[in-house]
Amino acid sequence: MDKIKILFAYRAYPFTMANYFLRALGRRDDVEIFTVGDFYGQDIPWNNGMRIPDKYPNRVDIPLPRGMDTVPWKQIEGQLPWTPDLVLNVDAGFHFSHKPRVPYAVVATDPHVLGGWYDKVRLLADYFFNMQPSYMKDGDILLPYAYDPSCHYPDETIEKIYDVTLFGLHYDTRNRLFALLTEHGFQMNYGIGKIYDEYRIENNKAWMGVNWSSLQDVTARVFEICAMRMVPLFNRLSGLDALGFIEDTHYLGFSDEHEAVDKALWA
Repeated sequence: MDKIKILFAYRAYPFTMANYFLRALGRRDDVEIFTVGDFYGQDIPWNNGMRIPDKYPNRVDIPLPRGMDTVPWKQIEGQLPWTPDLVLNVDAGFHFSHKPRVPYAVVATDPHVLGGWYDKVRLLADYFFNMQPSYMKDGDILLPYAYDPSCHYPDETIEKIYDVTLFGLHYDTRNRLFALLTEHGFQMNYGIGKIYDEYRIENNKAWMGVNWSSLQDVTARVFEICAMRMVPLFNRLSGLDALGFIEDTHYLGFSDEHEAVDKALWA
């Protein structure tokens, strides 16, 4: 069988949205992947610096120096084992400075953070996918976040020992909410740094999952909570409406920490 040859370009953090694309492509037998990106090993500059466990090894076929966030296509083209059928750039801060000579698809994973970073690459891309409904521009193709069925699923063998869980960056709004929930007697599982199997295990220890997005972004956590069959407690987002989520049918909605506590108490 002739396989589709894909050059996969990304900021090569050990854990990033691009890794879910790679995992999904790896489950297919009709593609061949070659990777390029600025390489961070097992380190990731989140939460003042974190190290991802070696059980999830990070590798890239053409490793570029850390912080090299744009690279000319000609610099990479000569290092490839074949001419790709597609260049797929899952862009969280890395892309080509010039258009590749083959079809070029770009996935904007972080338009809520990177803002104007994507303006130039929009002009270069044959296909430009935007993962956030609230940040769509003319010509963008919506490709929202999702969940990975290989690691986000309910596990009935895990005992429920917490009421509420959230794993992610500890923003002030989230800190206030979890402090208030604690005051009301809820048992909390509030952490950071758990990924893949450990993330699933820790989330399955609670029966309610919280998401609070401050930049109108519909995070991957929204889909992960639903996939793991926890009670979903989400702050209201126009992007949820755009994706067909219905409050009080698909999730419990809130606008501030006090309403969130009221909804959690009701649940």
